[in-house]
Amino acid sequence: MSDSPKGITAYWTPQLQEWILSVSCIAMITGMLFSRALLSFSMFILFLNTFQPDKLKQTWVMLKQSRFATCCILFFLTYIVSGLWSADTVNWAMLIKIKLPFIFLPFALLNTPFGDERFRRITTGGILMVLLMGMLYSLAPLIVDSHYLDDNLHLPSPMEGDYIRFTMALVFGIQFVFWFFLIKKKSPTSRLISVLLVLWALLATAYIHIQAAKSGLLCFYLLLVVFALSLFKGKKIWIAVAGLLLIAAIGATVVLVVPSLKKQVDMVTREQEIWESKDAAKFGATSTFVPRLLSYKIAASLIAQYPVLGVGAGDVKLEMDKVYHRDYPRIPVEARLLPHNQFICTALAVGIPLSLVLVAMLVAPMFDRRRNIFTVSTFLVSLLGMMIEPALETQYAVFVYLFFTLFWLELPFDKEKGRVAI
Repeated sequence: MSDSPKGITAYWTPQLQEWILSVSCIAMITGMLFSRALLSFSMFILFLNTFQPDKLKQTWVMLKQSRFATCCILFFLTYIVSGLWSADTVNWAMLIKIKLPFIFLPFALLNTPFGDERFRRITTGGILMVLLMGMLYSLAPLIVDSHYLDDNLHLPSPMEGDYIRFTMALVFGIQFVFWFFLIKKKSPTSRLISVLLVLWALLATAYIHIQAAKSGLLCFYLLLVVFALSLFKGKKIWIAVAGLLLIAAIGATVVLVVPSLKKQVDMVTREQEIWESKDAAKFGATSTFVPRLLSYKIAASLIAQYPVLGVGAGDVKLEMDKVYHRDYPRIPVEARLLPHNQFICTALAVGIPLSLVLVAMLVAPMFDRRRNIFTVSTFLVSLLGMMIEPALETQYAVFVYLFFTLFWLELPFDKEKGRVAI
């Protein structure tokens, strides 16, 4: 009898499944930047591709063993359960749709072949190329008109204008560049590729500063600190201190030199004075510092009223709008923000007890046996992002968090040497 594969596996081989996965990853990043429909379609193809018969059993075993995947499912279920006490069922259903990737992306990405060097290089290289396209698209108006930022606070951004999530994606992209150079001794990279990677990182660094998204900047410098500490580990303490001081000095200098950053600093300073004056009549003329603080204040008052169950995921905006309308009627509708802190946002939606699932999900990768410098830096960057943004309340934000967290979880890890296995 012939031992050749029969049925669908004769065509849908494990090798083909791996390349479908690679193309899907690159297509998802492309969709994230330029087409919500492509993002959704690529995630759907990625999910279906997971059911390749020869690998399905192993994928299912890995899913059951993953603390992070378990926490993702539980996090999704907290929002499902909150529908029982949400009056606005339409908004609740929309939020459930946004959070669906917490169910299927861990399943689809937990058994990826990132242990294969060629697969990793092609996938990460493709992702960096797509992110480069996004930067060029965003920089085009500034290239055409050097005074563009005189009349505009930010550059136009891919991701339907979500410049915060785009700069976060670039920060995670810079990690890819670090990875290429960390493995260089074991897996040589041509001089041309090395030069292109350095140029990519420099352009991404410049873009993050020109875009002047505060969240992206903070996460960028946190990433530098994490890798600097890793690089200086085991060396003399003065070298580590000098390296950190150099990073701080560069950051301070850039703030004084880049016009868009100076504009942001001036705006925050002005709004801080308005906040400290407690003149609610002037709150309506603010757009950054004051609206964030108001979102915290309003959310905290609502959590105090509903600490156990929250207001219901579907009613967060409704309940906050009531307080805005009653106490701050001069705040324009577009400035009425959700709490700019994911932990507060989740506690407001599902209550303090269930919001602990979010904490468990965030820290789960730190207890994974494959933990490495990239999972640590991704954890810290994600933690900072969730402290200053509602980082899981849009489709793009959910995708950025899940994709890059799962990507680094799948790097092979050498237990004996305590580092990423090359």
